[in-house]
Amino acid sequence: MTLHAGQVLARLERPTSPERTRLAVCSDIHLATDATGTWKVFHRTERHLQAAVDCVNERDIDGVVIAGDLTRNGRPVEFDRFDELARFGPPTVAVPGNHDQPTTFDQTESLPVSDFEARYTPGGLPFRVRVGGLELIGLDSHAARPGSPAESWAGRVDAETIVWLDETLEQTDADETVVTIHHNLPATGALYERWGEVLPVMDEVPGFTNPEPLLEILRDHDVALVITGHLHFPAIEDGDGVRELTVPAVSSFPHALLVLEVGPEGTVIRQLPLTDGDGMVESIAHGYEKDRVLLSAAQGATYPLVDEFEEQR
Repeated sequence: MTLHAGQVLARLERPTSPERTRLAVCSDIHLATDATGTWKVFHRTERHLQAAVDCVNERDIDGVVIAGDLTRNGRPVEFDRFDELARFGPPTVAVPGNHDQPTTFDQTESLPVSDFEARYTPGGLPFRVRVGGLELIGLDSHAARPGSPAESWAGRVDAETIVWLDETLEQTDADETVVTIHHNLPATGALYERWGEVLPVMDEVPGFTNPEPLLEILRDHDVALVITGHLHFPAIEDGDGVRELTVPAVSSFPHALLVLEVGPEGTVIRQLPLTDGDGMVESIAHGYEKDRVLLSAAQGATYPLVDEFEEQR
């Protein structure tokens, strides 16, 4: 069987790895058990998750990281269904998104923070694991804490996590380090302003309430790459000395996951589709008025977003 080669999203000088490593990254699955429609195409989320599992399991992948929003509303029944479907073959870890943990303004029952950690992390949040030749670090940007629901969907990293990250990065090779967190950094949010000059982009970006301490640590340790989800559209942005890769959504257009192919020479990022042409058309029909669908299409039209291999020639 011939597998889809994927579309090259970027070629980067970093991260690097002493051994060939393939990391699959997906985000914003928003698995729903009793919803239909909207720009997230809720009635297809089970199908799209199964497609992501098949896409990974058909390939030689060393590990999987999910950059948050596994579910629609964080309800235990949604996580149970997610676990039934998410039979990834390689080792898989996840960080929580703003829809995965308790909030004060959502009346639905939510999975406790401790249960999320037990199911999807190697011993709790934050975490550090080795995937092939990469150091993979996972951070929690959801403002909820055990017994204390979040008061908004905005991201926040607490002081304890910042201290842990600083100490952990002292022990890693910056060129081989990838940090994953759900919420986006300010530079990616600025894409709204740039595309707003030519597209009807209206929404505000629900980003971090306190990005500065995190940016300072990432910059000081020269971390090779930060992976985020949340905004649903693909992007690579450099800001404040930090490079951020935003992952396209599984749930909404363009319905894709990314594979990072990392070696001594750098990283090639490929985007792999999780639905066919009919599925893409259905998704556009549901979401053509949504700014993030427009941004996904606009960003995809300019691939590769970065090509540092070409610059070296």
